Amino acid sequence: MLLPATLIFFITINSCFASSKNLIKLNEESWQDLLKGEWMVEFHAPWCPACKDLQKAWNSFAEWSKDLNIKVAEVDVTINPGLSGRFLVTALPTIYHVKDGVFRQYTGARDKNDFISHIEEKKWSLQDPIPNYKHPNSPQMTVVAWFFKLSMYVRDKHNYLVEDVGIPAWASYSLFAGITLALGCVLGFFIVCIIDRVFPTAVQPDKKVKKDFKGKEKKKK
Repeated sequence: MLLPATLIFFITINSCFASSKNLIKLNEESWQDLLKGEWMVEFHAPWCPACKDLQKAWNSFAEWSKDLNIKVAEVDVTINPGLSGRFLVTALPTIYHVKDGVFRQYTGARDKNDFISHIEEKKWSLQDPIPNYKHPNSPQMTVVAWFFKLSMYVRDKHNYLVEDVGIPAWASYSLFAGITLALGCVLGFFIVCIIDRVFPTAVQPDKKVKKDFKGKEKKKK
């Protein structure tokens, strides 16, 4: 009796937390799919307790996506750090409603029925969309996304040098500080050259030459 009961328990738990077949996983390459149609997208991380608590409700909500004529998606920010920067994700889980490229952050209750009513009753229309300068597809947010990806790359390299190679942490920090300084100097040099090329400095006439010329004119008079 104990074995069947244990099996039923684990099957039940697994069914609660298994991903829905209608749940779309977005990444750095596919996130622009959000710009077409209506979506609800969740940003989460595997280590986040609140994200784990939301998982069952989010998977159940995804099962209703076809009936609601929307798409339900999720983004793992540990795998896609650039997207966490692009969407300015400062807390987990973060949920957005998207309609034809217009983004609104969801701030309601995190339950399947609340998600459904948010779509059916068009409660999202009562919220202001995010401003243009925060739009994920704007040039400035693209730059932010690249900085997030770069920071994650540097962190991974630092962990590799310290944990795998055995370099002291201070040496790793010094190495990256030196590289940053060198790149900053090179970049600054090129910026100065470009500015000088685009806006060349005007040649100032020699003041002494002017004075001598005026003196000669006075003598002639």
